[in-house]
Amino acid sequence: MKLIVLDAAQAELEEAQAYYLQHATPGIAAAFVADYENGARRLLQFPQAGTSVSRRLRILPMRHFPYSIICQATAEAITIHAISHQRRRPGYWGGRR
Repeated sequence: MKLIVLDAAQAELEEAQAYYLQHATPGIAAAFVADYENGARRLLQFPQAGTSVSRRLRILPMRHFPYSIICQATAEAITIHAISHQRRRPGYWGGRR
């Protein structure tokens, strides 16, 4: 199974990492990326992890940061649609394909 990250999701990951670099420490920023990577690995290992939010999308909260990974699981790949802050603009990622 392969991992596909939409450009918009990659941009959100980089934006959050930059926020933690600017407002916290490099260690916190690295921990954020590691938390995301652990979630992505979990999804590859267990494609049905997280909670179904529609017929095609699942949401997996990150363990240590207020973000969630929004993804779609198929037999061939996990597609990450968004890295969404849990307290901002809920559902904005619903139309991404």
